[in-house]
Amino acid sequence: MTSNAHTLEVNGFVTRYLTAGPSDAPVVLLVHDGAWGASAEVTWGEMMPLVARRYRVIAPDMLGFGGSAKAVQLDQSPYEFRARHLLALLDALEIDRPVHTIGNSFGGSVLLQAQTSPRWAPRFASVTSISGTGGPWRSARALSELGHFDGTAEDMRRILELVIDPYEGMEQQIADRLQWAAQPGHYASVVAPHTAVPETLRTERPPSTYPADLDGTGVPTLLVYGSRDDLVEPDWMERIVKEAPEVRTATLDTMHSPNISHPDLTWATIEPFLAEVEAAAR
Repeated sequence: MTSNAHTLEVNGFVTRYLTAGPSDAPVVLLVHDGAWGASAEVTWGEMMPLVARRYRVIAPDMLGFGGSAKAVQLDQSPYEFRARHLLALLDALEIDRPVHTIGNSFGGSVLLQAQTSPRWAPRFASVTSISGTGGPWRSARALSELGHFDGTAEDMRRILELVIDPYEGMEQQIADRLQWAAQPGHYASVVAPHTAVPETLRTERPPSTYPADLDGTGVPTLLVYGSRDDLVEPDWMERIVKEAPEVRTATLDTMHSPNISHPDLTWATIEPFLAEVEAAAR
């Protein structure tokens, strides 16, 4: 099953998104990772056809990525304004029923953070985060090696070899990410939130209440972890479950982004969870 690309203006920002699957089926919103050159295609191209067999799939490019506007909001967390944009896209598409959501890495963190908002939680039928911790518990290796990129194919390969198990589509993944990374404004959008601020101008943000505020949201939640993922601390799921015991977990024998390298295994892990959520809602 093929996907179709669309462009829409959402709250004044050009927004590109992919669609697939039956128009009258329950909606699954797929949210891509935040690595260099990320887009809906590069994160979900292998798994999207599997999801679209049963669901209406919407896979947007987040602000700063892909074919969407290279806009960032620097006075709030990188999760908040992107969550607001994703939900505004659903409004623009006149989707008013709660949707299933699946995010990988940064995309999963965006969803987990949005879920904690009483204003946004009712929009979610479920949240699945693949290797997205919600913000904390990134490993020292991730912090030291993923934040820099020199724009070459060799450096893109270095980055992806930290993220994805070897698979036959790796060369195409590198080429596609390089294409999106070369879009005007993408590089600046990624690095802008990390710009150093003079000591005299620094302000403290309010202390985070995450993940304790995941507890009691009422949103069925599944966390998926790759046992060979060294970009996050290995006990990140246990730390979340300690605060939010109703959250479910699944561990795969993969690296950070199994949705790219092991789409069948990843979807086989998530699909029963969505089916169970739907059955309970009937």
